[in-house]
Amino acid sequence: MAAQKKNASDAISLFPFMSILVALIGSLTLLIAALSAGQMNQEQSKEVIDRYKEYSQMKADMERDRAELEKLKQLLDDASQLQEQIRLAAEEASLLEKKHKDHLDRVAASGHDKMLAEANRLRRRITDLEPDPAKLQKTIKELEEEIKRRKAGPEEAIVQIRPGGTGVDVVPAFVECTSTGIAIHEGKEPQRIRTADLNKEGGDFHKLLDRVAATPKGQVILLVRPDGVGTFNVARSVAQTHFGPNGYCRTGKLPVPSQGNIDLSIFRR
Repeated sequence: MAAQKKNASDAISLFPFMSILVALIGSLTLLIAALSAGQMNQEQSKEVIDRYKEYSQMKADMERDRAELEKLKQLLDDASQLQEQIRLAAEEASLLEKKHKDHLDRVAASGHDKMLAEANRLRRRITDLEPDPAKLQKTIKELEEEIKRRKAGPEEAIVQIRPGGTGVDVVPAFVECTSTGIAIHEGKEPQRIRTADLNKEGGDFHKLLDRVAATPKGQVILLVRPDGVGTFNVARSVAQTHFGPNGYCRTGKLPVPSQGNIDLSIFRR
């Protein structure tokens, strides 16, 4: 019995050594992940700033157009008021001429001269207010057409995707992330996939990941629309967890700050 107690006390425990080893592996993994995320953010920072400047310029242009539209509306209102003044003056002159004709035989010479002078005054006023009726109508028509054009709003700007950072040394496959799903830009028309079908086994997104993983320097670039952040998170998660015949597929991201049409002509030259 005494020998058994001695052997139990002399046993060596490996618990502290295994704890230190596990903690060291976890720290190294966290450090590698932080360095990778920092490198990705650093590569895209200049591109994001350029996109934000373009978006700010578009917003300023829209505000300026809105102010010009209000000025045009005011000019149209002024022209309409001027036309109404001309109409009232013409009616007043016509009424006075009618009164002059009705009372021509009953008024004295002085009264006749006074009424005639008033009629002449009104004629001069009409002449001053309406120097060129055709020109005034043309101006009003042009203002109405300009207001219709401005109400239609500016055409949606085209978003041109340009290479930047380490993106010049990859073979990209562009995937646009929207509020309802993704659009794969490979052929003439984008191939659209719903968000719920991204992780479908053997689906089109899995096939794309397998093709890109088999391409040397291949990488899926996720173009993130302002309303497509949720879809981007799902697509990135699927790409990071899908292990195909050629391993994992590399991914990158690029924010798209507006809803304009995607232009990939630079990458297809």
